[in-house]
Order: sequence, then C-alpha cells, then structure tokens
Amino acid sequence: MTDNKTLGMSDKTFRLVLSAVMVGLAVVLSLIKLFQLPLGGSVTLCSMLPILLIGYKYGPKWGLFTGFVYSIIQLLLDSGLLASFAGMHWQSVIGSVLLDYIIAFSVLGLAGIYGRGFGKFMAGIVTCVVLRFISHVASGVIIFYAYAFDSNNIPSNLLFLKGHVFMYSAAYNGMFLLPELALCLVAAALLYKPLRSFLEKK
Repeated sequence: MTDNKTLGMSDKTFRLVLSAVMVGLAVVLSLIKLFQLPLGGSVTLCSMLPILLIGYKYGPKWGLFTGFVYSIIQLLLDSGLLASFAGMHWQSVIGSVLLDYIIAFSVLGLAGIYGRGFGKFMAGIVTCVVLRFISHVASGVIIFYAYAFDSNNIPSNLLFLKGHVFMYSAAYNGMFLLPELALCLVAAALLYKPLRSFLEKK
C-alpha cells in the first residue's frame, strides 16, 4: 500500500485522506448485504474491516473518531428504517441512535487497543465486535423489548425465544454479528502479512 512519502503528503494529511477513503470503503461494503434481518442488522462483505484497520494503524483515539464518523453515515443511511418503528417515544429514538449507531460503530475504532502484533490485532477485532454486540443487545433489551413478544417480528428460527427479552436480543444480534466477525477475522488474517509493515508504521 502506498505511504504518505510516496504521495508527497504530510502525516496528518495522509491520515485524513486514508481515513476518509476507508470510511467510504466501509460504507460501500455495508451496502453489499449477504443476509438481511427484518428489524435491522445484516451480514455484509466485511464492512467493519476498514474501520478496524484504521483503528489498529492509528490507535484508539483516532480510531474512535473514525468510527464515530462512520456511525453518523450509517445512521443517515438507516434513517428510513429507524423512522419506520411507529410509536417510538423520542427518548427511545435517542437511545437507539446512541446504542445501535454511535456507540456500536464507534467502538470498531478500538482495534489497536492491545498494541502491535498479529495476535493482538485479532484480539482487538474480537473485542471491538463484542463491544458492538453488547451495545446492540442493550438496545434490544432496553428499547426494543416489546418486539420480543410479537411473533410477527421474530425470525422463525427464534420463535422459541418469544418473550425472553435478553436471550432473544442476544440471539437476534448474534445471527448477523457472528458471521460478520468470522468474515472479518478471515479477511484480516489474509491481509495482515502483506500489510504488516504499513499497518504497524505510524
């Protein structure tokens, strides 16, 4: 991958440009959905990976900022879905925005929290996705709990969890985040070696 010296950019300019490109790539990949759940959530073509890579290369502080920018774009893209949940109080809307978007996507920038090295990178990815999972599950338990009691909103393979709010939320969010995590781990493992010198150079 080309570095800032090759392009004749300052470190700050290169970081901004690279982060913008990676956010754009993440957005494009998020639109390639391999599987879509009825109430939101989908398995995409490794859409989290570009943000995870930026978080690993530039550290948690910049990674969180990049993840936050990405969360705002995702919120705008999904504004129609959020508006479709009729009868939601404004407090619930704000809660969903925070838990399902701002927090859930911002934490993807923490991939470099453990430092450098392949094992630490993999651990960082798992940690980020687990944190995103926790945020989505909390949203399901706190805000969307009523949907766990409505059979029309429950995928057929989760009907046995009807009424069990926490288990339903965990299973629902796990249905798309576990495959997404697996895809990201495989892609990250394949990319790490050829990109290692670039990723570990600040």
